[in-house]
Amino acid sequence: MTIRGDIDEIRFRNEENGFTIVVLDVEGEPVIATGVFPPVVEGQTVELLGSYIVHKRYGRQFKVEKCSICRPSGIDGIVRYLGSGLIHGIGPVLALRIVSLFGENTFSVIENAPHRLAEVKGISKQRAGEIAAAYSEIKAMQDAIMTLQSFDIPLGTAMKIYKVYGDETEEVITKNPYRLVEDVDGIGFITADRIATKTGIEKDSEFRIGAGIIYVLKESVNKSGNTCYPKGITIAESTRLLGVEEEKVESVVEDMLIERRLREVEQNDERLLTLPSVFHCEKNVAVLLSKLVISADATAYDVTGDIAHYEKINNITLHPTQKDAVESAFNSGVVVVTGGPGTGKTTIIKCIIDLFEKLNKKITLMAPTGRAAKRMNEATGRDASTIHRACGLGSGAGWNSDEKLYSDVFIIDEFSMVDIFLFDALLKKIPSGARLVLVGDKDQLPSVGAGNVLADVMRSGVVPTVNLTHIYRQAQESLIVTNAHAVNRGEMPVLDVKDKDFFYLNARDSIAVAQKTVDMVERSAKFIGVDPRRVQVLCPMKNGPAGAINVNILLQNKLNPDGQKSLMHEDYTYHEGDKVMHVVNNYDLEWKITVGYTYREGLGVFNGDIGEIINISNEKNEMTVLFEDGRQAVYTPDIFNQLVLAYAITVHKSQGSEFDAVVLPITAGGPMIMTRNLLYTAITRAKKMVVLIGDTYNVKRMVDNDYIATRYSLLCDLLIKEYQNARLLFG
Repeated sequence: MTIRGDIDEIRFRNEENGFTIVVLDVEGEPVIATGVFPPVVEGQTVELLGSYIVHKRYGRQFKVEKCSICRPSGIDGIVRYLGSGLIHGIGPVLALRIVSLFGENTFSVIENAPHRLAEVKGISKQRAGEIAAAYSEIKAMQDAIMTLQSFDIPLGTAMKIYKVYGDETEEVITKNPYRLVEDVDGIGFITADRIATKTGIEKDSEFRIGAGIIYVLKESVNKSGNTCYPKGITIAESTRLLGVEEEKVESVVEDMLIERRLREVEQNDERLLTLPSVFHCEKNVAVLLSKLVISADATAYDVTGDIAHYEKINNITLHPTQKDAVESAFNSGVVVVTGGPGTGKTTIIKCIIDLFEKLNKKITLMAPTGRAAKRMNEATGRDASTIHRACGLGSGAGWNSDEKLYSDVFIIDEFSMVDIFLFDALLKKIPSGARLVLVGDKDQLPSVGAGNVLADVMRSGVVPTVNLTHIYRQAQESLIVTNAHAVNRGEMPVLDVKDKDFFYLNARDSIAVAQKTVDMVERSAKFIGVDPRRVQVLCPMKNGPAGAINVNILLQNKLNPDGQKSLMHEDYTYHEGDKVMHVVNNYDLEWKITVGYTYREGLGVFNGDIGEIINISNEKNEMTVLFEDGRQAVYTPDIFNQLVLAYAITVHKSQGSEFDAVVLPITAGGPMIMTRNLLYTAITRAKKMVVLIGDTYNVKRMVDNDYIATRYSLLCDLLIKEYQNARLLFG
């Protein structure tokens, strides 16, 4: 339905994405409307398309799908509009003077005879021109956004498009809307194709085919983690998407290669296509990593005595492979240390820190997630931070900054979950001559983001790699450790021991699995003496009765039932005290940390950060989240959907984290999801206790299924090539 009214009050507005809450005067009745609006001011008349909903706490509201700006009518409306501050140079007093002179012809004068504004006291000829230009700019933006909406483009998307193209928006949309696929983040081929159909662009247009090819490659990066894609598969998928002849797609691919809009690379007798931006990222990683390997001090340092002293002081005995890892950290520019649980990776990190500190070297510890960084801090007693924070990856800093981090040694834990883009950002910050120690588990799930970084670095042979396989006696006493290694070898875990740290409950159907999962969260917490929120449910899947979405609702109802302050937003209901996870990288979200008299603030909350809702303000319609590393961030309605309940999360989202206890519901699922390394990754996330719930048949299916999705990447070959080039250049 459509309603029309004047904006009486703007209660909330986010200028970045246009999300707005307003109170409208609709024929004398106040109506609260929420949604994405173009720039608006109090007094402005708008026509809204949408529907009424009944909010749990705020009552009846109008949910906006489309907003059209109407020119204010009546003297009062014009005065209020002009005096709102939207037009630079006009305040309430000056607005009243202008309208007093020109009345309802005010807008006509500003548009068609702006020189007449100089007739108003306080307006010079120059200022009259500035006012007219400002008004024209606002009107052009509003017209462009309304034009975009006429193509059924959501208002939020329209705002994003206008920010990219500005005054050229309408020209781009009418001539080649497929530019949106390449130029505007979040705009896919489907949206561009819908616009193109309405503007009459032919189905076999080269614009359309080129955009379809770009879309296929972007989807391969974002959804499958590939940094490149076989040329034949790209052409076949593009042909199916576009519904045109394959020869036409092949022709456009060749044209795009000539225009450098695509790159083509040969690997293992296969032709691969890649987007230039992704190719340059992988190549930059190869160049910078090669330089680090070569630029390290060539003087060998014998740490045998230092290691022996460390062993004596700490009353431990390092395994020969652990000693190899420590020696490589001192005598190589870069080293990879990989191993499963119980193989002593943390011991190596502590030894490396101790020995380098005795040489007065500055050491920086990092991990991909806040939880992993916190665990690193607890294990070593040294400060550790996320890679994002250490590199300043937030608004106005980071990605393009040439400023290096001052340190002699960089140790990165949980490296298996670092994607190519994050690794590129990290390497740009590391100074020449520094040591880089990469610690991870090669058998865990690959990074959620694009690339096959750990595997490629190891496979290249350029970087020394130490593979830890010896399981220490103390670790062997843990069923978590021994079962994890059994699964990794393709063997069934021990499920019939009841007095250790690994428990199994049999359940056949998914509803029973879900219910037992909920019951076991509190029982597990009581068993190991922790708060139930420190027990983490890890689900292989998001959907289904035993998937993360449904289990979250069940656990919220049990652990934090409605009764405290709560806030509803679309499909979510948030309560104070809820455990939540941030699920996108938001480089602009402000946070603060207050500890005693120490206060820090900054920007950036990242995918996978877990926290708790500590305050909900129903008056301000916002909530405050306290993250595990002490950061507090305030969430407004426009970014509520960046938070999800985190009583249960997917195994993929758990990468880089460690939990006191893990409850793992196993049900039937597709072979590409229910895999051995997913089960292995889930088990290795637990510190004190694992509870596995499901049918032994499904557990065995996962253990037997060693399927690993193929990821196409170029880093291995690029690293070999760039290392050889660097050797020739530097000797």
